[in-house]
Amino acid sequence: MNTIEKISVSQLKNIGLEMSVLDDDIILSDNIEIKGNLFDNPCRLDGFVLLFCAHGEAELQINLHEYKIYPGILVLNIPENVIRISNVNNLKIYPIIISSDFLKKMNIKMKDLMKLYVFAKKEPIISLEYSEIATLEKYYFLLEDIIQSNEERKQSILEGLIQSLVSKLNSIIHRFQNNKQDFPAKKRNEEIFESFIELLTQSEAIGRNLAYYAEKIGITPNYLSKLVKEYTGRTAVEWIDEFVIFEAKTMIKHTKYTIQEIAYKLKFPSPSFFGKYFKRLTGMSPKQYKLS
Repeated sequence: MNTIEKISVSQLKNIGLEMSVLDDDIILSDNIEIKGNLFDNPCRLDGFVLLFCAHGEAELQINLHEYKIYPGILVLNIPENVIRISNVNNLKIYPIIISSDFLKKMNIKMKDLMKLYVFAKKEPIISLEYSEIATLEKYYFLLEDIIQSNEERKQSILEGLIQSLVSKLNSIIHRFQNNKQDFPAKKRNEEIFESFIELLTQSEAIGRNLAYYAEKIGITPNYLSKLVKEYTGRTAVEWIDEFVIFEAKTMIKHTKYTIQEIAYKLKFPSPSFFGKYFKRLTGMSPKQYKLS
């Protein structure tokens, strides 16, 4: 019986393909030709994957749902998904693979990332228009140029470029949703998760109390946890923790707020309580993170 393999972005550096790599965080390759043994068994890749097909075809399975890959198709994959590629026929793809850790370190709006996540969870395949293919190719080669450069501010330039790419992807998603008449009806757990994320990404609603979000949605905390776990594989509390830490990291690194001000903005009773919470989830204090 096959087990579900977990593949880190850094592991992909060792498979002998020609690629541009930024440490263990970003991988691009214009020479990936999927062979029969690569992704042949179900696996999870610990990163966000954006790829578009340039040539050939294959069958793609994501969370047991079957899809076809062919030229003009965009695939969005998130870390929680279980993927498998089979029946490969001269497939040539252009992937942009970004590690989960790198995304968490960046100053990207959480709401934009969540829109992307929610869509990729239910609709990972998009048929692109020609102008969209041309634009994504420009992003791809610009990212490659920056990664391969000796640019002094490489990290901040990449952050800005990826933020722009996320916005462009959300624009493509909006167009796709407006054009698709037979978009599948939402299931109960999907509706609840989207409502939960919408509340979570409203700045005035930041808090760690699960009961708050359950009450706003109109269900019990236990039922909220159950539906979110069913839909994402992660508990509602884990989502709350990730969002709070993401917001905290963004404010620590990219604003002039003091640690005390950040603690109160995130509705912690004291800076000390915030410090313990932050260290428990990140392994370092807010001050250590600021200096890292």
